[in-house]
Amino acid sequence: MLKQQIITALLMLGLFSVAAATLSCAAEAKFQDNFNVEKTTLGDKGSNTYMVLKPGYKLILTDGKDTMTITVLDETKTVDGVRTRVVEERETKDGKLDEVSRNYFAFDNATGDIYYFGEDVDMYDADGKVTGHEGGWLSGLDDAKFGLMMPGKPRVGSRYYQEMAPEVAMDRAEVVSINETVKVPAGTFKTCLKTRESSSLESGVEDKLFAPGVGLLKDGGFKLVKIDVPLLDTALPDSVAKTFKAKFPNAEILKAEVDAEDGVAVYDLEFKDGTTEKETDITADGTMLEFTIVVDAEDVPAAAMKTIRRAARGSAIGRIEYIEISYEIENGRVVKLPETVISYAVEITRGDKTAEIVVNPDGTAIEPAAWGDAEEQ
Repeated sequence: MLKQQIITALLMLGLFSVAAATLSCAAEAKFQDNFNVEKTTLGDKGSNTYMVLKPGYKLILTDGKDTMTITVLDETKTVDGVRTRVVEERETKDGKLDEVSRNYFAFDNATGDIYYFGEDVDMYDADGKVTGHEGGWLSGLDDAKFGLMMPGKPRVGSRYYQEMAPEVAMDRAEVVSINETVKVPAGTFKTCLKTRESSSLESGVEDKLFAPGVGLLKDGGFKLVKIDVPLLDTALPDSVAKTFKAKFPNAEILKAEVDAEDGVAVYDLEFKDGTTEKETDITADGTMLEFTIVVDAEDVPAAAMKTIRRAARGSAIGRIEYIEISYEIENGRVVKLPETVISYAVEITRGDKTAEIVVNPDGTAIEPAAWGDAEEQ
């Protein structure tokens, strides 16, 4: 009798374990489809770590001869009672326009989340004529609801619907990793976000990768080749713009580039502050690595100027830059230096030869002059 009771108990325990595992898997497989958002906190521009929603910001990706250009337009559209930002995605195939979609996003100022309110789609044939609008949907129409496009603070394992348009678009994503190293033509980036996208309407999955302070790096076979940043601080990611405006409130940006330095996205900004030319490097998280200002010879310490004149040996002394470095990047991390490093970079010219020398304030040469052809510099 006791033996039979033990067997029965074990069988019940086994059934309970199977049921519990089944329930656990079911719970794990669920994608969030309800977003308790206060619409009054939603705006039409902003940025979080992995997505920039600023007018003029542009990413260009390629897959062989095919291209995908993503541009944040200076346009808005009210969808489901919310003023959204229009982001155009333009795709070419074999050199010809294939698809243009106008996507509508809203930025949650309270959480940093970016929500997706729908899209209008134009499909093109080889002759450049619109043949259809497959995949178009708008939140609030035909039972469609907005979804979460990019969390402000992604957590590994989180799952959420991006689109909820029954029988039209039911795309969803899972956060797989937030520590990927990704190499694309635009550079190598670290601490990247990896999502795995699928649809409840069709089979198959696809991975996408995003870089901090940049956005989309890989989408299927498409890889990022260029980042276009307009000459406006309003087009910079929020963290970068905040640092720049705080340091240089009246500056006018003359040139803006984004580079990957040891896996970190760095915004290199050349600008005028009044009549003075300046330059700064700011990381995607808003850390100002260094600051450069054009100065006159009388602004350079005597010891440093002595070394510069000795290197010039009577040649013409050109542009002099004062450089101040407070942080550096090591192994994909921004590291604060024990003390700020100051130096002077000077261009000197002799006939058709030019060179640059970098010296410390005490006159020590950090980088001795290396002469080359002026046209090569």
